Amino acid sequence: MRAIPLNHGLRLDGRLAEPVWQQAPAATAFRQTEPVEGAEPTFPTAVRVLYGPDAIYIGAMLYDPEPHRIRRLLSRRDQFNQADWFAVAIDSYFDRKTAYVFAVNAAGVLADGILISTGSPRRRGEPDLSWDAVWEAAVAVVDSGWSVEIRIPYAMLRFPRADSMTWGIFFRRDIARLSEVDEWPFIPRAVRSAGTVAYFGHLTGLRGLHPGRNLQITPYLVSNGSRLQLRNGQIQSTLEADGGVDLKLGLSSNFILDLTLNPDFGQVEVDPAVLNLTAFETVFEERRPFFTEGTQIFRFSYGREGRLFYSRRIGANEPIIAAAKISGRSEGGLSLGLLGATTGADFQPRQHYLVGRLRQELGPYSTIGLMATGLFLSPRASGDLAYSLAGGTDWDLRFGGNTYRFGGHLSLSHRQQKQQPALTGWAMALRLERLQGVWTYGAGFDGFDDRFDVNDVGQLRRNDLQRIWARLGHQFNNYRPFGPFQRADAFMFTWHQRSYRDHVYLGSGFFLRAAALTRGFARIELRARGDYLWGGYDLYESRGMGPIYRPRTLMIGGSYETDTRRRTRLQPSLEAELDEAGGRRLNTGLELSWNARAWLDLTARLSFEQEQNLLRWASNETFARLPEGWAIGTRSTAPTRLSAEDFYLLAGSDPLEQLAARVSPYPGFEDRYYVAVFGLRDTRRLEFTLRSTLTFSPMLSVQSFAQLLLARGRYTDPALRLDKDTLLPFPAYPKQHEFVLNSFRVNVVLRWEYRPGSVLYLVWTQNRNTYDRPDPFQPDSWYQRLTFPEQLRDTFRLFPNNAFTVKLTYLIFS
Repeated sequence: MRAIPLNHGLRLDGRLAEPVWQQAPAATAFRQTEPVEGAEPTFPTAVRVLYGPDAIYIGAMLYDPEPHRIRRLLSRRDQFNQADWFAVAIDSYFDRKTAYVFAVNAAGVLADGILISTGSPRRRGEPDLSWDAVWEAAVAVVDSGWSVEIRIPYAMLRFPRADSMTWGIFFRRDIARLSEVDEWPFIPRAVRSAGTVAYFGHLTGLRGLHPGRNLQITPYLVSNGSRLQLRNGQIQSTLEADGGVDLKLGLSSNFILDLTLNPDFGQVEVDPAVLNLTAFETVFEERRPFFTEGTQIFRFSYGREGRLFYSRRIGANEPIIAAAKISGRSEGGLSLGLLGATTGADFQPRQHYLVGRLRQELGPYSTIGLMATGLFLSPRASGDLAYSLAGGTDWDLRFGGNTYRFGGHLSLSHRQQKQQPALTGWAMALRLERLQGVWTYGAGFDGFDDRFDVNDVGQLRRNDLQRIWARLGHQFNNYRPFGPFQRADAFMFTWHQRSYRDHVYLGSGFFLRAAALTRGFARIELRARGDYLWGGYDLYESRGMGPIYRPRTLMIGGSYETDTRRRTRLQPSLEAELDEAGGRRLNTGLELSWNARAWLDLTARLSFEQEQNLLRWASNETFARLPEGWAIGTRSTAPTRLSAEDFYLLAGSDPLEQLAARVSPYPGFEDRYYVAVFGLRDTRRLEFTLRSTLTFSPMLSVQSFAQLLLARGRYTDPALRLDKDTLLPFPAYPKQHEFVLNSFRVNVVLRWEYRPGSVLYLVWTQNRNTYDRPDPFQPDSWYQRLTFPEQLRDTFRLFPNNAFTVKLTYLIFS
């Protein structure tokens, strides 16, 4: 389509009454992608584009013969609800990989984000809504439907300086009561998995565009008041105030500098409580604006295992003093990103983070890139680490008209600890995939040696791994209706794994998923997973004490969601897991979503999980042969951390004499042994979450989150790990391994955007939390007697830690 010039500004009222709108050619050839792919839309849509001296304008007429049935539901910004929506996505770089998304619903609620074409068949092109821009939109309901006017300043987009340009552009319309999605241009689902942005329409006629000087200065003030209970039981009340400034400066038409001094990086939304009994850390989303805006260039993925750069490492242990980043793309298709941050308490720099990224486009679809990260510690910093470096190259090479991909990466890490030899490791991945078509498939290899470690700046779930894998996907009936279904698809993934260092077999498995949308707009999903199909070993379950055998495991599960067109929707789910050793797990859930009013949205979820007889790690324990007999450490820790007084004398020696005959003493000791203790784990977990959004206007809302999490667990039938295949039963083991988790947290956020880009936040957070592990030598177990009602009572008897925050930002924009 073609844009036409606008020599003056427009007053945005959403009515498209100005004659200049009718002079622009319209995009009208919309097609359905929901519910019937490729069908003619139920109602026509016409979209036009104008460009002025400092902004681009989009006008849309969304025809509807029943304008009183248009859903005009309020919500918080960036919260897509069941209203009627219109969205535009702009690939201003015209790199066919990244686009800026701007959306508005019929009530005037704004949403914006960044859409990145990952080329993953399991990602269908959902934008990252953490990016916020300063732009305007107005809507109007008229006799023939509803209309939209959008104004996007050029400063919010990035594009090369040229006399004439072509941009990628894409439009989408959602008609809520019909569950219909209409799009221009029409991009079939069989093509989307290769990257949606690559198939955008072309916006031509753009001449003489100048982004101008992009300068945004955002000072902020924040005040925190809290009332907490300390570990010693004392109550502490604090009141603090602080301030800082964020600066965004356009270095050129292509490159942006972001700088923050004494930043307020505290997120206003609380992280949920979790019960994590695995050997791996809990990974949370990044919510801090500095690390979410324009940082898509820093993505370097290791798939399920992690990423080279995990921004939540920065500021996790010490406050951030300052941070800066430069990002952009040259006219030759070279994307550049540089990020640096300094942290330290009391404004004393102790840790310095550096991240650099280059990515070069090769033709319309392919890329190759380089990335490096570094953490450098000052001499005054605590700990043994001196510095940590990591980096690598990744590539995404497309051929066959963007149908096939050869991708992968090669990475290195280098960590230097004080007074110790440096550790250098490597990782690599190779994959060949078909991305388009009714049938998609692929195969690949992932490898991590046992010294590869990027966790100082990145996030790595595990190393010492070699995996070969294959996948297969199918769209039934080419995603067209058949039988009782609007559409259906299936996906299968299978793998085979060994350790890198000792070639220990880590198991083989499969994952199956089938999903369908019925003609009544209900969603059905079925899942199955099998793991350790021929046995295998787990390197991490024993928490560093060596591999342990894992039995064959089978999981089946599914979920159902009622008619997605309704204001009230139910989604029950069920998942059951069995293993050949007699362990079992059951997880049930029920979610209710209710658009109670045009200004009130509620979501409640209740889930219950039960585990029985799962053979799992309980603790690592020290045993010592003393003159008086065998003893166990009173604390679950290594022998070097226990003194002679830290041992509990055992009544007998069996089976510890067998342990001494099979296991070597701990290094540096002749009579102390450090081994993993396993048991049959029984757990119960009950979780209830409630989210609500009360919206007074598109710029003023109150969002609430409440979570109750109750869990308890115990380990029975203790056994000592002798080797990877042998557990030695220890019926007289003296310790009780039990735990109880009680957590209740509330987060209420009032958000008022009192002028574009300037926001006032009022935040209240309350947290009642305890993780209780009683004296392991107590003679009687209280686990059996504890009930969920008693846990609930105990939770609300906990001292409530309250925090109140007032945050005010003011955008100075030029």
